[in-house]
Amino acid sequence: MKILIKHSINISLLAACLIVQSGCERKKSDYAVLPSFGTTGEIFTDNFIGLGSNFYLPFADAKPDVFSVDINEGFESNASVRIDVPNETDPSGSYAGAIFRVDGAGRNLSGYDALTFYVKASAGVKLGDVGFGINYLGDKNKVSTQDVNVGTNWTKVIVPIPDPSILTNERGVFWFAAGTKGTGGSGYALWFDEIKFEKLGTVGNPTSAILSGQTITSKTFIGSSTTLTGLNHIYNLANGNDIVVNSSAAYYEFKSSNPAVAVVNDSGVVKVLTIGTSEITATVQGVTAKGKLIIESKGNFPGAPVPTKPKSDVKSIFSDAYTNETESNFTPGFGGSTTLTEELNTSSGKVLQYSNNNYTGIMFANPLDASGLGFLHIDAYVENAATTIGIQIRDIGGNKLIETDVNTGNPIGDDKDIRSSLSAFQSGVWKSFDIPLNGAILNQKNNLGAIIVTGGTLFYLDNIYFYK
Repeated sequence: MKILIKHSINISLLAACLIVQSGCERKKSDYAVLPSFGTTGEIFTDNFIGLGSNFYLPFADAKPDVFSVDINEGFESNASVRIDVPNETDPSGSYAGAIFRVDGAGRNLSGYDALTFYVKASAGVKLGDVGFGINYLGDKNKVSTQDVNVGTNWTKVIVPIPDPSILTNERGVFWFAAGTKGTGGSGYALWFDEIKFEKLGTVGNPTSAILSGQTITSKTFIGSSTTLTGLNHIYNLANGNDIVVNSSAAYYEFKSSNPAVAVVNDSGVVKVLTIGTSEITATVQGVTAKGKLIIESKGNFPGAPVPTKPKSDVKSIFSDAYTNETESNFTPGFGGSTTLTEELNTSSGKVLQYSNNNYTGIMFANPLDASGLGFLHIDAYVENAATTIGIQIRDIGGNKLIETDVNTGNPIGDDKDIRSSLSAFQSGVWKSFDIPLNGAILNQKNNLGAIIVTGGTLFYLDNIYFYK
């Protein structure tokens, strides 16, 4: 399957404010509000229930015109929501995906324990993602399950709520994403009916986890931060089936064993404050979640080598030593990316921290003209000497877009790239790399648009610049 991942070169930088709690534990009373919103659980039962007039909001890169109400098809009824999933080559979007958001005041869903619905398709498929809690207003309470088997007969799907007590004002009541995985790229019809929140009383208590249930030790530094990932809950339903529910951090209560060393906020962001060791753990409705993060803070972060190239010979992307040539988006949010990129303020200056990296990018706000320049310089720091970091220098072709085949990672259309690997590290020592600007991209150096960064899991980068 070939899908175009397109990112316009005119990307505005997003500013984020990180508020770190001074305490070590988040209490539900810290953010609870009185349940003063409507308690209706029904979303669609022959018609939409109380969602207002502007409730169907497609994802930005999804095909927009796939939604309708089918008055000839339904589960024990005469109507259902129909989604026409497009072929993967459809120029207006290669998949279907959207949220249903209440157009008005949110709902108090704290009296329910599951989202349920009936679903069928015109062919046997897997529904990629489905759930609730996406509202484009922070998505704080996001919940989903993935790869739901859907056949040609109606089947009831149950998505348990990890902790209903936090859903006192929720507008994002349903969302889905459906592509052509397993269909050979062919589109199909998908129907939903009887979408509602229910109090089943049979979903039981989950086995919850952070970090996918692993114990992970992070050797880190003062000022560094990381976000807890792998947040999931396994339910054994009354029908005997297990279902894995992925959720945001809102359903967890996190705790630091030594808040003088590291604190964790209610978004699962861990901030390191001083030298020492601390264990980060979590509970869900008072039950301990599997997995923990052990923070071993080594103190202040060692500074990268100070660049010595003359400013007139340099076009900088990220470095305290030079004025950057263009603004860059270091958190492009590629689909399927697990990477968290943080700009850290250390005692030696700013560095980029990449954690849980599979692939991400540095997207230039404006095309960079590297004509007459011979190299890309990068300083990299790792704790694991066996680390290998992939670097792709990308041009943007005539249409000013980054276009990639997601199966191979190769550029397509008139895009070109140069690939290199950063490796042969020493643990805890900065290493400098100089990547020649030659090969296929040689004649398009005046049109560079991005640096793609792959692999490596946890590492730090500094002094990223092109030079003569």
